[in-house]
Amino acid sequence: MQSNNQNSSLVTPKIRNARMATFSGFMLLGALFYTWSVGVTAFRNHLGLSGSLGDMDFGMLALGIAVGAAFGAFLVGYAVDYFSPRAVLRVLLCAYPVSFICLAVAPEYWFAMVFACMLGFLRGATDTALNAHGVEVERYYQRPIMSSFHAFFSLGGFLFGFIASYLAGFSTDSAIIPFTTAGVSLAILGLITSKFMLGKDDLLPVPTPTGAAASTSQMDWRVLSLMVVFGLILIAGMIGESSVSDWGQEFMHRERGMSITTAGMAISLYTGAGFIARLTGDWLAARIGRASMLFLSCVVSIVGMLCATLSKEPLMSVVGCALLGAGLACIAPLMLGAAGQKDPANAGRNVGIVNGIGFFGMLGGPAIYSLIITTYGIEALFYLPLVLMAIVTVIAPLSVRAKPANQACTTPGNLAVR
Repeated sequence: MQSNNQNSSLVTPKIRNARMATFSGFMLLGALFYTWSVGVTAFRNHLGLSGSLGDMDFGMLALGIAVGAAFGAFLVGYAVDYFSPRAVLRVLLCAYPVSFICLAVAPEYWFAMVFACMLGFLRGATDTALNAHGVEVERYYQRPIMSSFHAFFSLGGFLFGFIASYLAGFSTDSAIIPFTTAGVSLAILGLITSKFMLGKDDLLPVPTPTGAAASTSQMDWRVLSLMVVFGLILIAGMIGESSVSDWGQEFMHRERGMSITTAGMAISLYTGAGFIARLTGDWLAARIGRASMLFLSCVVSIVGMLCATLSKEPLMSVVGCALLGAGLACIAPLMLGAAGQKDPANAGRNVGIVNGIGFFGMLGGPAIYSLIITTYGIEALFYLPLVLMAIVTVIAPLSVRAKPANQACTTPGNLAVR
């Protein structure tokens, strides 16, 4: 149950600045993500990977990014806990944008593979470090605020995606213009942003467990096991997201008879609904609790998939797509926020575990969908995420309510968990 007596004295101007810096960091993440998306064709042309003949080699580059991201997400959490979010992010928010410049000037394929793995590592590490910083800021506010951070990822991608798309038009044979522009400008923004983040001495202290809770080995195994469950829930959400991002337009076009343009608009509605859901998700989670919010998110996503799958009417499929976007949007920020709150002393490690498992799940998603659609046809697109979300609807609220041995004495205030 959420406490009505939140300690507003904890939220000083320094903490408000740290919150604004987290918004800025997530916008930077989104900007770089979509800069990559709109620069892919020119990047492939530069390496001689254009057309279907280059698909396999480019797929290996994309796999290198994903593998690097998974390892970066796992490993950086320990550094965040040891050095502080600000110290780690000061390096990452500069190095990650610069890695785009390295990729743009890669002279041949194997150089590009090395830089792609490096870019992926920095992407996963930055994502985890920013989420861990968001958890520390959230502890001061003593209410859920993670969803709004993730909303700014979408906003940053939306705004900078237009800029990068315009810059990409200057050359179709090289991504050096959009990648270098993003690399330089966003590295400068990252350096400025990191100044306002929380250092080691700025973090809320974590009281020392006593009694039975002081058993370190027991505490670690219970918490780590719970983080694995959170990570598996995150995979389910990511598989649901990839069903729309990778195959949604084809589903609407081939199964519902929409034009390519109209089908693309349906995917835009999916994205827009997710952005709105993340903006309002914190407000709702603060009132009904994380567990209830997760249950509601799962139910909305299931209703959306049922509308898209069972109804042959294009309009209902579009409505289903929007509902799916709204339902899935808050699952990742809720799970990552819960991961940090279960054991604040090791928030970076725990967020890294959950995020890393989620990134590893992204590796198998495209292969799984290719197999399903090849075997059963594209009409079976939502069958797997429907089953997964039905399971998550039961497991997610229970896992969020689970109380590790040390939770009662490590969580300031009383973040809603019911």
